[in-house]
Amino acid sequence: MKIAAVSTIPYISCGWLLLALPFLAYGESLTYREVEGASIVTHILTVTPAPPGYRVELASSRSGGGMVRQTFLTATDRSTLAWTFSDPERQMEWSAELRGDAVILSGLTGSRKIEKKFKVGDLPWNQLFQMGLEPFAVSASRGLKFCSIGTQGPGEMKMGKFTVSRQGGEKIKSGGKEIAAVRLRVSLSGLLSIFWHGDYWYRQSDGRFLRFRGKNRPGGPVAVSELVEEQGDGAD
Repeated sequence: MKIAAVSTIPYISCGWLLLALPFLAYGESLTYREVEGASIVTHILTVTPAPPGYRVELASSRSGGGMVRQTFLTATDRSTLAWTFSDPERQMEWSAELRGDAVILSGLTGSRKIEKKFKVGDLPWNQLFQMGLEPFAVSASRGLKFCSIGTQGPGEMKMGKFTVSRQGGEKIKSGGKEIAAVRLRVSLSGLLSIFWHGDYWYRQSDGRFLRFRGKNRPGGPVAVSELVEEQGDGAD
């Protein structure tokens, strides 16, 4: 098994790799619409309690066809404990889990077998950015660092390190309403911060993720993802 350190190689997929959630007693369904140039992707998340945290199922459907499915198991602090990733179009079937101070990634890309071990130490693993940032969004903390596995580009199958900074509060339009939001900026850590950053907006009242704006990949068009429907415990 290959043992790898946490890197800061650029890769991004709109942060749809954690989602902000208030406490759930039963479950929720959340729909986001992402526009990137001529491409439209619909992300549907189903979230249910699964002690010690949550189980999140994410289905991302492309306007031109194709579906990517992911599942996440989280801790109470919304950090990731286990993850599966399925993209039949790209012939990717992966799974990963946290074991002690390391994340173990295994699976297949085409006919190539994958088996990697990433030493993360005390760094939180947030595989779906938004949910992992929920406690930070509603806290008074100014900064945060976490790690996440890349699913495309130069960082594919690598563990990247990210830094989060608080940009302040502002009013945004969401669902036809003006909402008080908190804007966070997520960037690659260290010197590579000049190569990528994305802005994430959260509802001030409960930390619900509302909007993302940034590039999914170097040189690509700006992508915007917004909440279009919420059903269940936290819906207004």
